[in-house]
Amino acid sequence: MTSSLVTLTLLLALIFMRDWNLLVERKENELEALSLILESNTVASLRFNDPLTAKQYVDTFQSIPDIASVSIYTNQDILFANFSRNDSLSPRPAPIEFGAQWEKNRLFYGAKISSDSQLVGKILISLYTRAFEAAFWERIWISVILLFAGLLITGLLAWRLQLLIVKPIKELVDMSLLVAKRGDYKLRAVKQSNDEIGSLVENFNYMLEAIQLREETLLKANVNLEQVVENRTKDLHNRNQVLNLAIETANAANAAKSDFLATTSHELRNPLNPIIGYVDKLLFNEPNGESAPELEVIKQSAELLLRLIDDILDFSRIERGDIRIEKSDIDLQKFYRDTLYLMQPQVDLKGLDLRYEHRFTGDSPFDARPVIITDIGRLKQIVLNFVGNAIKFTKEGSIFVKSKIESEPQGDNFLYIEISDTGIGIREEDLKKLFKPFTQVDARLSRQYGGMGLGLAISRKFAQALGGDIGCRSEVGVGSSFWIRVPVGLKKISYEEDSAVETVVASLKIGQGSVLLVEDELVNRELGAVLLKSIGYEVVCAGDGFEALEIYKTRLFDIVLLDIRMPGMDGFETAIKLRQLDDLGKQPPIVAVSAHVTPRDKEHCLEVGINGSLRKPLTLQKLSETLEKWLRPNS
Repeated sequence: MTSSLVTLTLLLALIFMRDWNLLVERKENELEALSLILESNTVASLRFNDPLTAKQYVDTFQSIPDIASVSIYTNQDILFANFSRNDSLSPRPAPIEFGAQWEKNRLFYGAKISSDSQLVGKILISLYTRAFEAAFWERIWISVILLFAGLLITGLLAWRLQLLIVKPIKELVDMSLLVAKRGDYKLRAVKQSNDEIGSLVENFNYMLEAIQLREETLLKANVNLEQVVENRTKDLHNRNQVLNLAIETANAANAAKSDFLATTSHELRNPLNPIIGYVDKLLFNEPNGESAPELEVIKQSAELLLRLIDDILDFSRIERGDIRIEKSDIDLQKFYRDTLYLMQPQVDLKGLDLRYEHRFTGDSPFDARPVIITDIGRLKQIVLNFVGNAIKFTKEGSIFVKSKIESEPQGDNFLYIEISDTGIGIREEDLKKLFKPFTQVDARLSRQYGGMGLGLAISRKFAQALGGDIGCRSEVGVGSSFWIRVPVGLKKISYEEDSAVETVVASLKIGQGSVLLVEDELVNRELGAVLLKSIGYEVVCAGDGFEALEIYKTRLFDIVLLDIRMPGMDGFETAIKLRQLDDLGKQPPIVAVSAHVTPRDKEHCLEVGINGSLRKPLTLQKLSETLEKWLRPNS
């Protein structure tokens, strides 16, 4: 009853508030309409200084009983004409603010009188509010009286219903509480009538009977339950032991697979290191020599084998879900120049035309020098794969790389890259299996052009890891267009940063400085020394970590190139001991050199004081860029 009274009271209060607001709004609208009529009638009187005519218009408001006063003022706030029901009251000053204002028992409304958008006067109308306030309060009292009358009738009806319905139900509730308290399901409720309440009592008794039968059955089942639970507990314990053993075995297998991949990569890349390195050295010394074409073929074949090895290792990492994304700032101009420069020798060898264009949308402040934020390694691998395929399947014509930044209304930005060629093209029915691993659209093409069918599958996985996707459009005999679209962050660089971003990757810099090269394999050690000396660096070699420590104690070096996978003392332990020998403020950079650097290796490198990494096989270009980066970072 109390809650109903409170609810009805609140409801009536809300209704009264709404009615009051509507009443006030109606009165304000009436005053606004009167002010507009008065404005149109008196604007001429104000312009021609005719207060008598204005007074006549003002006096017409005497016919409206609730109007208390009407005043017209000049644009100088001087009283021009006035009407007041109470002559003893002085006219109010001209209004400063326009619109409705409430005071005790009065509603004032101020308005402008304008002519040709110029203020020529002001209007102030006041209205008595006693009459409609009294009517409003009368309505409230009537509603309150009706409310209490309704509550009285409701109370009488509730009392009568309680005798007929509530009392039997309360007795049934008391019986249910008694059953619950005693746990005695033999108790039964007494049926007093043949109506719906009587049916409820019958159903309640049926329920008690069913519970009684179930309770007896449960008591019988509990006799054997303890033994069943014990047997199942033992079985669960045995299964948990088997499961834990399987988990440990799986973890060990994953760890073994990771170690196997690292070791396999190291062992497969190591033989390629001297091949590519020495060929690179010979081409550097005699770029136009008699054997230069044959050396270039050897180099390209070795690099192709290296890419095939990388594809297999990448696919293995993808299969076990070990894809890590490391985002960084990427200057798109430098990215395309560096990436396409790597493919230029193959393009020149086939006599193709490789072009690049970044489309400027014109509506982005980043167009002038687009700098994006994403994983440069994964993005470069996808672009190199697309361009490499375009070169492979294009006999003559051109390869066109175009890109653009797409900005969506909700604020997301995407990098769109498309690589088009004039190659042999792909049939429409073959496009569906294009991105499946170990799949070639045509076995004859596989024999003719080579490849294992992993590149595009890896590219799609990398694109999806970046949050995007790749696709292809093609026509047989016309060419193909492969595209990638990935979300990126955008960064605007200043002109001061512009020069720092620019580097020339095509030129090989000749440097000066001393290098400690630590490498356990003799062939790789000799190759590293030859390459470093050929670009102007002094080199001291060590065959293991122990020898490196002894040499390091005798002199200072500008940089240390350290193989991280060595027998005895590995590169990580060697780096720790080298850092312990450093004087404060005189720590040369240490660069890890390995055929395979895992993300876990990179984290370990930072922990032991290694500054960066260099991946085998070594080339003059890699060595030059790495040494320039760490010895002359501002050059």
